[in-house]
Amino acid sequence: MVSVQIHQVSHVAVFPSPVTETELLLPLSFFDVSWISIPPIRRLLLFPAAPDLHYLKSSLSAVLRIFYPLAGKLTYLPATGDVALSCSPGDHVTFIEADSDGDFTRLASDEIHDVDSFLRLVPELDVKVLPAAVMEVQVTRFDGGSVAVGLAIHHAVVDGRGFWLFVQAWAMACRAGEEAISGVSLVHDRTVIRHHPHGNEIARSLLKKMAPELPIINTQRRFEATRRTFTISRDMIRTMKQRAKDGHIQYSTFTALSALTWVSLIKTKAMEDPNEETILGFPMDCRTRLNPPLNDGYYGNCIRGCFAKAKAVKLGGSAGFSIACRRIKEEIDESNKDVLRGYEDSVGGFFRDANSAFILLNGSLSFRAYETDFGMGRPSRVEQVSMNLDGQVTLIGGREEGEIQMSVSLNPPHMEEFTKEFLRELNA
Repeated sequence: MVSVQIHQVSHVAVFPSPVTETELLLPLSFFDVSWISIPPIRRLLLFPAAPDLHYLKSSLSAVLRIFYPLAGKLTYLPATGDVALSCSPGDHVTFIEADSDGDFTRLASDEIHDVDSFLRLVPELDVKVLPAAVMEVQVTRFDGGSVAVGLAIHHAVVDGRGFWLFVQAWAMACRAGEEAISGVSLVHDRTVIRHHPHGNEIARSLLKKMAPELPIINTQRRFEATRRTFTISRDMIRTMKQRAKDGHIQYSTFTALSALTWVSLIKTKAMEDPNEETILGFPMDCRTRLNPPLNDGYYGNCIRGCFAKAKAVKLGGSAGFSIACRRIKEEIDESNKDVLRGYEDSVGGFFRDANSAFILLNGSLSFRAYETDFGMGRPSRVEQVSMNLDGQVTLIGGREEGEIQMSVSLNPPHMEEFTKEFLRELNA
């Protein structure tokens, strides 16, 4: 575990602030409140060369004028029972500066995660009691000029797409100047989501379920796990998709890789009851699937949970991969018919207690995290630090064009066996 010494904590203000009134309140939508009790999204980017701290701070201030809710606070409104984003002219983001004498090369290259070190390089962001800050940033310098940029953002404010939209805009402003992001236009008003006739009632119902003791929120979900990163090459993807082909049906890369991972994990966990139903949970972006679709600039959560199901004995058989592909495609096709149908039930499905039959997949192949460049080159490693379940899988685009990076969190006894099973299936 690396040692980290914090030597300065400052505030980066939104200046000049786009908020002119004393306080602007943006009540959360039902898409947002689904994530109110989930630990913040914590991601780490490791860069072999350090961007200038002055430009990092000034570009952060500039980009926050567009993404101003990230500098605000989540606050509870007891009169209505809502939780809202509170934005005011004096808003700011905490910016932590630290140093470490740790082995940067090891952190950036080891397939097995040094979880405790990763956690020290990302802010904790205390969200246990509202009002609470939405985002914090930590920049840690290593000997030799390398740097770690860690971010923590409350999931009730952004989803994965929103997270990376912010990071890419910040990097562009730092690399090319404020004028490079002048064309970015966002919609922060959650009232544009009018697609469900009972949206406000659903939001309040979910709040009572997810955070019954507001303004106190219980977000303690960490468990001791081994985490490992796999890089899936273009050739591996091509072979996997060819294997997944079912007559005239050509499954997507996402479907094929999700199926392969699902099968490998269930085989690894060796279910006591072969007839037990196993579940693969994964998110679906609803922006373009709503009727009418949301504006491209909408900045808030807009995902639902999908849940493919199959018995362990089916997945463990010779046709397990094909069955998994079909189940995933069927779930996607069914959810596409009406993305709001059964939304409340889908929320509960995402937050079930960890058990051997439930696999949670998040992230997206469209998240081009390795294209992040603050002006000193792309990162040598990007990881999600907030992986809180046994059997959680995170996907992002890989370092090279056409690659996929997959990180897996498992109870320690299972990781070695999963690695063997997954690589065997991948190369079959």
